[in-house]
Amino acid sequence: MGAVIHHGSPYNASVSRKIIITTPFPTPEEIAAYYKIPAKRVAELNQMMDEIRAAEAKKKRKSAGKTNAGRKPSTRRKATSSKR
Repeated sequence: MGAVIHHGSPYNASVSRKIIITTPFPTPEEIAAYYKIPAKRVAELNQMMDEIRAAEAKKKRKSAGKTNAGRKPSTRRKATSSKR
């Protein structure tokens, strides 16, 4: 039931990089059956994950559309000489 994941040295686990799964891994339904989670609860969890993913996608789309084009340029004061 466990997948073997090869990603280099275990000491570099915090480094984000491509991984290759070389063995079959279970589906969410197989995992639910293994832990004897009722089908109704599995459906609830799937719905919850769909809602979370939709909210994250919406947030990502919203932040991707933001640019500095609509902002006024900053007004910077010119330095004045104290010598007169």
